[in-house]
Amino acid sequence: MAFKGSDSKRTDIGLCPSAAVTRFFRWERALLDKSDQCSGFRPEVSCPPIRSVREVLFSRAAVQVFALALSMLPLPSFAARWVEVGNGAVPTDRVLVDADSVQKAEDITTVNIATLYAAPRTNSHNITMDRHVQRTAFKCADRSYIGIMTTGYLGDQRVGSGSETVDWKNKFVPIGDNPMGYRIFAIACAPSSGGDAATTAPKPKFYSGSGFVVDDSGDVLTNNHVVNRCKSILVKAMGFPPIAARVDAIDPKNDLAILRAASAATVGEPVHFRNQSQPGKLGEAIGVIGYPLAGILSSEPKATFGQINSVAGINNDYTLLQISAPVQPGNSGGPVLDASGLVIGVVVSQASLAMATAAGNMPQNVNFAIRGKVAQIFLAAHGIKFSTSRRWHTQPTDEIAAIGQKSTVFIACSVE
Repeated sequence: MAFKGSDSKRTDIGLCPSAAVTRFFRWERALLDKSDQCSGFRPEVSCPPIRSVREVLFSRAAVQVFALALSMLPLPSFAARWVEVGNGAVPTDRVLVDADSVQKAEDITTVNIATLYAAPRTNSHNITMDRHVQRTAFKCADRSYIGIMTTGYLGDQRVGSGSETVDWKNKFVPIGDNPMGYRIFAIACAPSSGGDAATTAPKPKFYSGSGFVVDDSGDVLTNNHVVNRCKSILVKAMGFPPIAARVDAIDPKNDLAILRAASAATVGEPVHFRNQSQPGKLGEAIGVIGYPLAGILSSEPKATFGQINSVAGINNDYTLLQISAPVQPGNSGGPVLDASGLVIGVVVSQASLAMATAAGNMPQNVNFAIRGKVAQIFLAAHGIKFSTSRRWHTQPTDEIAAIGQKSTVFIACSVE
């Protein structure tokens, strides 16, 4: 398959939008560096270049290695304003939509969708990339879409681009039942607030996530990636009014942050952590409380249940637990509770289809949490006086949910 790279040589990066976009709304299953996943390659198709973009994105410590390089990219044709919509096929990858790239013409809307990798990776075509950007078209009236073209980048260089989908205007397919697909659809197809309807796109004003109260002062623990771009923050527990908060401490390496309320008002009840002498065990039952998919689901906290599937994350990362409790965008920063209602982890990422290509199947509910021990060390290092307890008798799931919702807070992060 012939492609045009940044040096004008014909370069094959193994990204085929016609097949990849179909799988993109299934958490990008096709873009895991297996060329046989993309059956739409045709060597006779030409490949016009896509516009370059500058990406200022949230990340865990792994992606901060090349964050400086991203910030030094050439100015984009679109004034990029990225909105995170979830995790990619690899749980530390971030999927974002450039709301300022939305363009509307007649019944078709196009938008840029970016995936920022946790680290550069080399695919089966021997092309190394640290991110890719896909131009995608929507027909908002009938909720359908099609991928137009995908381009790979490394640092400040475009390393190659896939072929434009042949006759793409006649190949739209339904979004189907997919949360990420509808989050992207909501951004691309939101009504314009004024100006030229063909070019004006709504600008995102806030992101959201979850957190939980850790002490009697109302300090809140969450993920660093939830709040690291905030200009102002509100936290709200069920039954309490929203309260302004600020970032008091961060741990980018472990993706943790402490929020401190701007007033002495009550935020929620503090959690109890499980003693470090009782780490999570393989097969142990757990529950997750949080506020996923804000603006789509109800405003109440959501509870899901599962078990610890592994006592380590990807690449034997023992700061993480792998859990099967379903999570969605917005769950990040919420507590993972054991069967007694004690905190044993902090939700950090999802990978429902992580490494599906490499595995050859479709893994379900593969999600990750920062170990409670790591969170306790972080809190203690910053003088937070949290409570711990030994695991006791097993609670029914409704009692676990009731315990969790008293302490879990919704976090609204304003970027303007």
